[in-house]
Amino acid sequence: MGNGSVAAERRMALHDLIDRILITRAEEPEAYRRIYLHEKWLRNWLMDRLQWRIIAGPGFYRLERLPSHALPGRGLPRFREPMDYACLCWVLWYAETHGASAQNWFVISELAAAVARASGGLFRLGERAHREALARALQLLVDLGVVVHRDGDVDRWVGGAAADGEPPEVLYEFAETAPRLLAHFDPAGLEALAGRPEASRTLPPTGEAAPPLVRAWRALVLGPHFWRADDPEGFEALVAARDQVAGDLERDLGWELELADEYARIWRTTTARGAAGVLLDLVPEPGEETPDRHVRYIYHPILLLMDRIRAEVAAGRLAVDPDGAVAITGGQIRDLLSELFDRYRRNWGAELGSQVSLPELQRRVMQQMRVMGYLRGPDPLDRCWILPPAAQVVGAYRPAAPGPDEPGGAPAPDHGGRQGPTGRAGASSPPAGRQLRLFEPEEDRG
Repeated sequence: MGNGSVAAERRMALHDLIDRILITRAEEPEAYRRIYLHEKWLRNWLMDRLQWRIIAGPGFYRLERLPSHALPGRGLPRFREPMDYACLCWVLWYAETHGASAQNWFVISELAAAVARASGGLFRLGERAHREALARALQLLVDLGVVVHRDGDVDRWVGGAAADGEPPEVLYEFAETAPRLLAHFDPAGLEALAGRPEASRTLPPTGEAAPPLVRAWRALVLGPHFWRADDPEGFEALVAARDQVAGDLERDLGWELELADEYARIWRTTTARGAAGVLLDLVPEPGEETPDRHVRYIYHPILLLMDRIRAEVAAGRLAVDPDGAVAITGGQIRDLLSELFDRYRRNWGAELGSQVSLPELQRRVMQQMRVMGYLRGPDPLDRCWILPPAAQVVGAYRPAAPGPDEPGGAPAPDHGGRQGPTGRAGASSPPAGRQLRLFEPEEDRG
């Protein structure tokens, strides 16, 4: 195998580990083979820069991705409530305790009873919403291949429907990979984290200690942005090691480092296959298939909102903090979205433009902005903060060009002759080819 082939395989193996929760020989033999062949190099690379371990077992690999700071809104899309995440942790705890007895088979009622005891009353079996959360956590583990659904109807158990006078039951089996999904943190750090107010302006530490440059590496790889205010010491370490970090990213991962005064981020120039990927392009090329087009409409109000906030800052009605954030209240965001909703919702697709209420639109917009790293909050006082990376994003609908008989001549064609909304990166633009773009598709207009 030539040097170029070795470098390419190692790069793909790093992507596999960073982008996937679990890699099994049965489900992903090529990814498993790459990691197996380059395991020593991969272990050294990840430990030297991120102090992350590769967990290996019979037929599987997993990268233990420990964050140095708690990341709001970067979780699993299918999970809806905090109870979903709590149930996932309790199920994995249950798997670890079962491992000591070598008993891998279990029924859901026994699991639920054990979770209720361990939760100290936070999980209540009598509440349907809690049973639904437990079922979602189990289904995620089934999809990952670490739990096997052997028998029984989960929906009947959630609904409490009995058959022939017998309560519904569901039988599962733990694979030996289940306990390996657990990550252990310092109890004192977690206790301090739990005592912080919800939705704080900066990210609280998780209690997992690491040197400043390691913390910076983790913030970059976990993404979507690394804001200086979250970890000033780590950011200074990144600035000092800029050339080294940029070289490692480009050589070993094929990614580019963007380092601005108040934030840093990675631009992935290779295909992103997981949650760690940065969204570079919001729309397809003309003629490209768009099976998830309806999802893209949420970016219309987000880009337009960013444009309105920039205008408010320019007019002096909103101020930029010394670290680059813009303080704004949830009420102000609602007011701006209300104006945009009344004026532009016809361009947002049938579902988002006509079937979603304004409060629901605000919830979705703020949730997605947190995922994109543009928003913190609201806190208990309804305070929010727009982070510096959002200042680069501008969204506006291109005004219709004058007709042939009007001053200005014939309209210029734009994706099939129609004028659509556009988004671009503003001041301090990212590298060439990284501009955010948005257009109005021909179909699905509200």
